[in-house]
Amino acid sequence: MTPDRLALDLQRALNELAQEKARTLQLLSEVERQNRDLDRLRSSVHREANSRLLAEEALDETRDRLQMAVDAAGLALWDWQLPAPQMFLTARWGELVGDIGRDAYWTIAELTARLHPDDAPQLQKAMKALLEGHEQRAVVQHRVRTATGWMWIETHGMVAEHDAKGKPLRLMGTLADIGERKRIEQDGAQARELAEKASRAKSEFLANISHEVRTPLNALMGLTRMLMDSPLNAEQASWLSLMDSSAHALLGLLNDILDLSRIEAGKLDIEHTRFDLHRALKDASGPYAEQARSKPLSFQLALDPDLPQWVMGDPGRLGQVVGNLLSNAIKFTPRNGRIDVSVSCPTPTGSGQPQLQLKVQDSGVGIGRKQQATIFEAFTQADASTARRYGGSGLGLAICARLAGLMGGRIGLQSELGQGSTFTLTLPLHEAPVDNSGPLSAPMELMEIADAGPRYAGMVVLLAEDHPVNEMMLRLLLLRLGCIVRVARGGAQAVAQWEQGGIDLVLMDVQMPGMSGLQATQMIREAESRRRLKRTPIVAVTANAMAGDRQACLAAGMDGYTPKPVSPQALMQEMDRVLAVLASGQPPAAPALPVDAPTAQTAPTRPAASPEALDVDKLRRRLDGDEDTLRQLALAMRGDLMSRLADMQRALEAKDAAAAVAHAHGLKGSLGSMTAERGARLAKGLELAARAGDWSLFGRALPLMQAEARQIDRVLARILDTGGSDLFGNTEPPITVY
Repeated sequence: MTPDRLALDLQRALNELAQEKARTLQLLSEVERQNRDLDRLRSSVHREANSRLLAEEALDETRDRLQMAVDAAGLALWDWQLPAPQMFLTARWGELVGDIGRDAYWTIAELTARLHPDDAPQLQKAMKALLEGHEQRAVVQHRVRTATGWMWIETHGMVAEHDAKGKPLRLMGTLADIGERKRIEQDGAQARELAEKASRAKSEFLANISHEVRTPLNALMGLTRMLMDSPLNAEQASWLSLMDSSAHALLGLLNDILDLSRIEAGKLDIEHTRFDLHRALKDASGPYAEQARSKPLSFQLALDPDLPQWVMGDPGRLGQVVGNLLSNAIKFTPRNGRIDVSVSCPTPTGSGQPQLQLKVQDSGVGIGRKQQATIFEAFTQADASTARRYGGSGLGLAICARLAGLMGGRIGLQSELGQGSTFTLTLPLHEAPVDNSGPLSAPMELMEIADAGPRYAGMVVLLAEDHPVNEMMLRLLLLRLGCIVRVARGGAQAVAQWEQGGIDLVLMDVQMPGMSGLQATQMIREAESRRRLKRTPIVAVTANAMAGDRQACLAAGMDGYTPKPVSPQALMQEMDRVLAVLASGQPPAAPALPVDAPTAQTAPTRPAASPEALDVDKLRRRLDGDEDTLRQLALAMRGDLMSRLADMQRALEAKDAAAAVAHAHGLKGSLGSMTAERGARLAKGLELAARAGDWSLFGRALPLMQAEARQIDRVLARILDTGGSDLFGNTEPPITVY
C-alpha cells in the first residue's frame, strides 16, 4: 500500500471520527434536554397531584358543610334523572314519612300516591312547567301521607341539566317539613279572625249603644229647646243653656263613637254626589267663625279663585272633617290668637289627578314631634293633661284621618310646641258640570215644576189626605203639574174612589182617621190580586219619617215614600221613580235609604230663633205668589190650629193617648207644610210624649204649643187682613202643670 493511499484513508477516518464526535455531542445535548423536560414533567405531575388532593379535600369539606346545613335544616334532597321512573331521595325523606331512614330510589308512582288529593294538581302543574322548560325553578307547598297522618311539605325544585336542544335532563331540589310553620299561620289566622270578630262586635255594640242613647237624647234636646223658647227668668235661662250645652257635648261624643265604630266595621258609605264646593266650605266653617270671633280669635277663610264651584263627592263628610279640624283649632288656640283656613287646587304634575288642598293653620299650643306619630289614633291626645285642660275624647282627628282615607285622600300635620299647628287635608278633586240635579232654591224649584208639567199632563192622581191644609198644598202642586186630582178624606174614601177606576197614581197619607193609609193600601193590593188588575202605583206621603215607618209603608204594599213637609222636587223624583219601575215590569223595590249618619253638631250655642213663627215669604214662594191660595191656607190653618189645640186639651184631660197622638201628628204635618218649623217641632215633641204615655211631659209642653200657636195665628191674621184679631181671645192660655 502506498503512502498516499494510507494518508488518504487516515484523512477519511479522521473526518468520520469528527462527524461521529459531532453526532455524539448532539445526542448528548438532546438527552440533556429530554432529561430537563422529564424533570419539569415530574415536577408538574407532583404539583397536579397535590392540587387534586387539595381540591378533593376542599370538596370534601364543602360537601361536609353542605350536608351539615341540610341536616341542620331538616331537608331531604331529591334527584331525578329524566326520563327514569325512579327518583333518588336522601335518608331524611324516609324519616319524614315514617319509613326507613336511608338513601334510596323511590318510584314516581309511589311518591305520587302519597300526595294529598287536593294538593296533587298544584304540584303536578309545577313539575310540568319544569319538564316543559317553561320555568327553571318552582316552590310548592303540599301535604303528603305519613305513618301518622298528613304532613305539610315545601318542595323546591330546579332544572340541573339540559341537552343540546335545551330540554331538561335532570331535576334536583329539596323537601322540608313546614308543619310547624303552617300551625303558626293557622293559629295566626284564627287569632286575626277572633280579633276581627271582637272588633266587629265592639263596633256594633258601640253603634247600637250610641244610636239608642242618641234617640232619647235628641228628644231631651228638643224639649230643652222648647223650654228655651218659652218665657224664662235669667236663672232658668242659664240652667237651660247649661243643659243644652252639655247635651250637645254628649251628642257630639256619641256621634264620634258611632262614626268610628261604623268606619271600623266597614259600614260607613261615602257618597259621590254633585255639590257646591264653595257653599259647602262656607257653611261648614261659618259656625266656627262665630265661635272664633267670640273667644276672641282672628278667623279668615280664603278660597282660591281657581277653585271650581261644582264638584263630585260627599259634602257631609267633607263638612264633618272641616268642622273637626276647626273645632280643635279653636279649642287649642289661646285668646287673641289666629286661625287661617285656605282652600286651593294645586296644578297637578304631568297627568296626575287634580287635588283639593285645605289647610287649617292656628297659632295654638302646638304638638310635639313625639306625639305627632300617634295623634291620628283613636282616643289619643297630645298629652295626658290635654283631656283635663281642654276636654274631648281624642276621637276627632282619628275620624278625620279615616274619613279622608275613605274619600281617597289624606291628612298631614306640621307643628311645633308653642308654635301652632297646620293640618292639611288633601282630597281628589272631581269637577262636575253645572246642572240642575242638586237641591234647588224656591225660584228654581218653581221653574222645574213648570218644566215638568208635560210629563204629568192629564194624569189622574188620587190624593188621600184628611188634613185640609196639607190637602190644599198638595192639590195645588198637582194641579200645577197638569194632573187631574181626586181627593179622598180618609182611607175608606180612598178605597171607594179607587174602586171607581181610572186612577193613574195614588198619593196616600198614612195616619188618617178610621181606616189608615196602610190599611187602605192593603185592601187595594188584595183587590188587585183577587181580580188580577194592573198594579196602581201608590206613594206614601206622611209626616212619619223614621226608617221603621218607611219599611211599614213598603210592607203594606206601597211603592214609594216621601216625607212631609213635601218638597216638590222630592215628590216629583219619587213619582218618576215609581212610574218608571212599574212601567219596566220589574217588581217594586224600596227606594234607597239615606245613610243613617249623625248630624254634624256645631257649637253648643242656642240657635237664633226666627223673628216670625211662620215664614210668610217662603210660603208665598212655594205658592208662586198666589195670594188667593195663601189666604185660603191661612184661613184653613187658623181653624185647624184652634180645633187641634182644643182636641189635645181634651185628650190630655181624658188621658186619651190615641187621640193625642193623632192630633199632634196632624198638627205637625200642617205646620211643617205652612213653614212654621218651630211649631212643627213643638207638635212633634207632643206626639212623642203622647206615644210614650208621659202625660206630665205632655201637660208641660202643651202650653208652649198654645203660646206658639198664638204667634202663628197673629201672622195668619195679618195675611187675612183681619187687623190682627186673635181667635184665641185676649187672655193668655192657662198653664197647667200635671
